[in-house]
Amino acid sequence: MDGYGKRVLIAEDDAALRTVVCVILSEAGYNVYEACDGLEALDALKKRRYDAVLTDYHMPKLDGLELLDVAQAMWPHTPIILASSNALLTEQAGHNLLAPAYAVLPKPFDPSDLLHTVRCATRGVPKELRSPIQTGSVRTYPAAA
Repeated sequence: MDGYGKRVLIAEDDAALRTVVCVILSEAGYNVYEACDGLEALDALKKRRYDAVLTDYHMPKLDGLELLDVAQAMWPHTPIILASSNALLTEQAGHNLLAPAYAVLPKPFDPSDLLHTVRCATRGVPKELRSPIQTGSVRTYPAAA
């Protein structure tokens, strides 16, 4: 099991998508924790250490970018993975605004891309050394890799 003993926080306001992501990661052996918005995720981060955080970019109360900023300031060694259905955002993954993110995953994402990215993040693979993921027929390099 890839994720045995690794803790991953999922911050996603879409309950159905959050459930799917949690099932995929749980089946791979990760200990998965859920938050339905950015404020709930921030509260969860204050209570325990996570090996990675996967957050939706667009959420109520505190969006993924704001969560990324706070998490980087308070927990700089915790990899934050942003997920977004906004194609313009995911195409600018290396932009300075998103540079602190470990990766930017386009939604909908392939389960193998999700697992690959989370696996690299939880194993401490530097984002510069990750191999690229395959998204459809286009090869992408998430978050300035």
